[in-house]
Amino acid sequence: MDLVGLVRAVDEAFAVTGVDTPPWPDPHPDGEVRDEEYSRCPAPEKYRVLAARADAWTRTLSRLGLAEVEAVTDPAAIWRRRPGVAVSSAVRLHPVRADAVPLVFGFSAIDEVPGTVLVVGAGEPAVSLEQLPDCGCDACDSGSADLLEAVDDVVIAVVSGAFVHVDAGEGREIVCTGDSWSASNWDAFGPPVEEALAAARAGRSPYRVVRGQAWE
Repeated sequence: MDLVGLVRAVDEAFAVTGVDTPPWPDPHPDGEVRDEEYSRCPAPEKYRVLAARADAWTRTLSRLGLAEVEAVTDPAAIWRRRPGVAVSSAVRLHPVRADAVPLVFGFSAIDEVPGTVLVVGAGEPAVSLEQLPDCGCDACDSGSADLLEAVDDVVIAVVSGAFVHVDAGEGREIVCTGDSWSASNWDAFGPPVEEALAAARAGRSPYRVVRGQAWE
């Protein structure tokens, strides 16, 4: 799969889908955060740039014939375990390749402004791989470039077949998106993360695993 060419095509689509969602720089280039910035988000609408990037990915993957797009009618019912936000709408991309897994874009709100939180999931039912922004307050804002890079990284992990999700139940999980991973409630449970991921990739994990092949 030509990932460089794929991202270039997404950038071209984003020039259209993102025309009304301008980027913004890191407001804390020196790392200084003021106390009053915590729990404050005076412009949540700027985070619609995430939905615009998801739309660019959706259009590109569909146009290239890699996936068929489904507008989900019941966005709350498509998850194995519901995300930490209320998903009010969602799009599911079904890869044409039979042994690949679907990609899900779910959308939620900050301060009742729709389309300002993006949940990226994979599988059917879907597992949540990334939620952006993880916090919308001004103190946690590092600019739009970081957010868009995070969207691209997790989507690329799905379409390239590099992601692995391991679910041991009761909130114990590992999310691996290629070169990086995160784990929840895992330190005091089960084998080391690297061993658990290796077992999942080899098809011998005792836990529930979601992973797939490259879409092309």
